[in-house]
Amino acid sequence: MVDRFCSSKSSRAMELAYLSILNHVIRLSSLILFLLWKATLMALQFSVRQIGGIVYHAFTLYRKRLLNVFPNKPAVVSRNIGVISPIGWMLGLMPAVATSVKPDEEKENKKHLISEADILYNEHSYTKLRNLLLQYKGEENAEILWRLARATFEVAKLSSSPAEQKQLDLEAYGYVELALRIDPENFAAHKWMFILLDKKASYDGLKERISQSFAVKQHIERACELNPKDATSFHLLGYWCFSVAELPWLQRQIASTLFAKPPVSSYEEALQYFLRAEEVEPNFYSTNLLMIGKTYLRLKNREKAIVYLTGARDYAVASSKDLETKQEAAKLLNSI
Repeated sequence: MVDRFCSSKSSRAMELAYLSILNHVIRLSSLILFLLWKATLMALQFSVRQIGGIVYHAFTLYRKRLLNVFPNKPAVVSRNIGVISPIGWMLGLMPAVATSVKPDEEKENKKHLISEADILYNEHSYTKLRNLLLQYKGEENAEILWRLARATFEVAKLSSSPAEQKQLDLEAYGYVELALRIDPENFAAHKWMFILLDKKASYDGLKERISQSFAVKQHIERACELNPKDATSFHLLGYWCFSVAELPWLQRQIASTLFAKPPVSSYEEALQYFLRAEEVEPNFYSTNLLMIGKTYLRLKNREKAIVYLTGARDYAVASSKDLETKQEAAKLLNSI
């Protein structure tokens, strides 16, 4: 009787082991069939590298879930569960495979969005650009947010209503502020904070603008540090120095009264940054040529001023800003 009991127990253990192995063989077979089917469907949509990633992820997942396929002792499988069907296994695996693909799709979509946004900006389609990016303002993506701030700022300049301009400028400031919270090391976000913080302060009067001038300068200096290959950042830093050097006597007195250490700079410092911008990217911006010419005029260097003012006057017009620069340069040349 004891022998019969032992024989029955041994037979049951072997049956359980057999069921366990059969279960995993069916799972593995269904997995292979699923991968072949999925790869065929996605062949036209994904690169070989992406499909390889899907296969790798699926096998990794399979290995983690079925680490005890061949244990040291037979795995215990409940008779109530039975053998898992191929369709059930496939359905269970599909969300995991889909999850492995989704991040790549999202990254690619963001890349296309940013590329489209930059094209629209270069085409000066600011309203269309803003409408496009507004759809993504809720996403925590610094690259999208600073571009939305830039687009909103440009749309504000097109408005004929001072109230609407202010509302849009403050809205743009909010976007770039959020971009910097998300990514404090984003040079473009610092560059646009330089522009929009000064713009925001200008609505609060001269005292606030002078007070914020230190923070404004820090942002553009940080942008230059983070990306020394961006000519526009050096141009803006030069423009800050030029503007401070140009402060009228009355504003200088107000600044000295309000602050123990008011902002200071010089034409020499401004020229240094304007020339650095040209060194990084020659002839990148008509206004930079104009500002170099104007700075040389302030420094009484007529010959060099003529060279750069002529360059600004003859610069190919691609925007309304280029046209304004061309006209101002021509006027200055006529006055020399």
